[in-house]
Amino acid sequence: MKTFKHIACMFFCTTLLLAAPANGAEEEEANDANAVRTWTSTTGDKIDAAYDKTLYGLIHLKKTDGTTIKIKKTALSAEDQKFIDGLADSAVTKALGFQKSETMAKAPDAIYELFGDKLRTAKNKPVLVDTLTDKVIGIYFSAHWCPPCRAFTPQLVKFYDKLQADGKPFEIVFVSSDRSKDAMYDYMKEMGMNWSALPFGDKNKELLAKKFNVSGIPKLVILNAKGELITENGRSYVTGDNTAIFDKWAAGKEK
Repeated sequence: MKTFKHIACMFFCTTLLLAAPANGAEEEEANDANAVRTWTSTTGDKIDAAYDKTLYGLIHLKKTDGTTIKIKKTALSAEDQKFIDGLADSAVTKALGFQKSETMAKAPDAIYELFGDKLRTAKNKPVLVDTLTDKVIGIYFSAHWCPPCRAFTPQLVKFYDKLQADGKPFEIVFVSSDRSKDAMYDYMKEMGMNWSALPFGDKNKELLAKKFNVSGIPKLVILNAKGELITENGRSYVTGDNTAIFDKWAAGKEK
């Protein structure tokens, strides 16, 4: 068996990405199932550690000496990934205070990497990210203090409500640039945003803005159900009240 020093190098130097939480970010709940167990990487390396938490797509494993190793889920064996999925469901259920429906399919890992486990409603209530499963997803970058945003948002609300009424598999995640949590939720309620939002201050906001080249707001990014980009210019299609464009998006086409 390889030494821990070698294993750590394999994890940190080749297969893993490291991340540090930002101020104001909302960390996931630590899990109660913290017994030490043997973890196996996709390359066959093994390490004894306890599960600590999942944060921004990284699995935190704590050694008995108190040090933590951060590992991408996909760097672990299939058995360990299944174990992590079970822990994640338990943690979310505990944090949200309700049981996940057995009929609700789990969202792809790519969606979790974009948004984390938990979103919020306009009433600041928790929503499982699994509600995005099998949906075309719009990521809406906006803020109440922005006049063009306030002009565009009612059009997007009308567009969204029409698609919902038609039973189309479309969801929006609001990414706020408001200056306070209260301003964010007031904006959602005032405009009638019946969709979910990234928690205020979440680190994923910066990651999403960088990934999708957000240099100004409002901006509407459209993704397919796998989290793959369809267009960064969704706003231009919504402006014309063109709900027929959704069928193009559902087929993976921009227009």
